[in-house]
Amino acid sequence: MELKTQAVDRLLDALSPALAAELDHILNEARQALETDFQARLQSAVREAEASTRATAEAQHQDELRHAVDEARESVRRQVTDELQTQFAKTLEENTKKLQSAHDGSFQKAQAEWSAGRERLQQQLEEWRVFAEAQRQLMDASSQPEILMRWLKLAESFASSVAVYTVKADGLALWKSRGKAVFPEIISQQSADPESFFKPVTVRGKTVAAVCALQPFRPEALEFLVASMERAIELFGLKLRTPAYRE
Repeated sequence: MELKTQAVDRLLDALSPALAAELDHILNEARQALETDFQARLQSAVREAEASTRATAEAQHQDELRHAVDEARESVRRQVTDELQTQFAKTLEENTKKLQSAHDGSFQKAQAEWSAGRERLQQQLEEWRVFAEAQRQLMDASSQPEILMRWLKLAESFASSVAVYTVKADGLALWKSRGKAVFPEIISQQSADPESFFKPVTVRGKTVAAVCALQPFRPEALEFLVASMERAIELFGLKLRTPAYRE
């Protein structure tokens, strides 16, 4: 056993220089690898730190820039708003005055138009009332003279002066008139004033009377009343000839 130990010791003594050199080589390689890795990691950390610092600086710079832009925008907005409000108030005041002036003129014009329209409407309503009553009043008359008299009363609303003529042997003779004008005693369509209203009253193709009106007059209303009188006279004649009506 001792011999073996001695042999091992001698072997180790012989190998020690080589082992020591090999161990130094291995240690050097390991140290260099560690240093290289450390330098790589250090450089990476430095780059990351620089990038982080740069990003932070840029973010801070962006925040400052954004803050400055927001302040400038708010200042401009307030300035523009104040200017717009001042201009708006001025424009509103000017337009209000213009509108008020125009409104006053328009109101007066509208009031005048409304009054005129109301007067026309009232006139039309009166017309329709007369027209609605005309035929009933004329047909309810108990004689031809009464028909003529009722017609004169109805026609007064549509002419300043109006007259009724009846058929005589020598022409159309004045029967009765209404108004301030003086009508001729005898008249014909040829002798009537061209500015006047002249209309024969015809029943079954035969002239039984005539009417005449002087200016101002409403020709369409007088035409309607003449037609109503013609129907009333014709109906009255039928009543006289029909026994059933006499009962």
